[in-house]
Amino acid sequence: MNISFLVPLVAVVILFLLARALLFLVQVEGWSMYPTYHHGDRLLALRYWPHRWLRRGQIVVWKLPSIMAWVSKPEFMGPGPYIKRVVGLPGDEVIAPVVKLSEPADEAKQAVQEGQELRRWYIPAGHYFVKGDSPGLDSTLFGPIPLHTLRGVVLTKLPRRMRAPTEPDFTIDPPLFSHPSRKNT
Repeated sequence: MNISFLVPLVAVVILFLLARALLFLVQVEGWSMYPTYHHGDRLLALRYWPHRWLRRGQIVVWKLPSIMAWVSKPEFMGPGPYIKRVVGLPGDEVIAPVVKLSEPADEAKQAVQEGQELRRWYIPAGHYFVKGDSPGLDSTLFGPIPLHTLRGVVLTKLPRRMRAPTEPDFTIDPPLFSHPSRKNT
């Protein structure tokens, strides 16, 4: 075998393995990040990075820790991962409207618009606060989330494979329950 052919082949294999170790794909399910991301969008995320690089405004991929699975309506919680925007880092104070899972979507949207029942969260060390661009399952329900739940930081949106609606239809898929529910088998 010719060595000039083997070197590029080995380099390609090493790059592929490195990319698989550092990067992963995630698909948006639901409308809680609308208008930034639409249901069905595919995102490329970085798996490993120093936590000190985390900044407000970054989009992150996280999983709900098992200790938080006691949320009042666990049947609305899918297995994850979730995609949200970081709005608070350790040491920050975040003020946001409180949203309850028991509220119908229209009431929750109205409460956010009217500014009713605001809550203040202090973000402790080793935690962060995430919020969707639209109402959904985020830190306004759980409070600050431990840093170890972060699975990645979104780098870019990839081209779409299929057509999806350009606007959410909240009558079919209310924003508070936009993550797929678990299937009973």
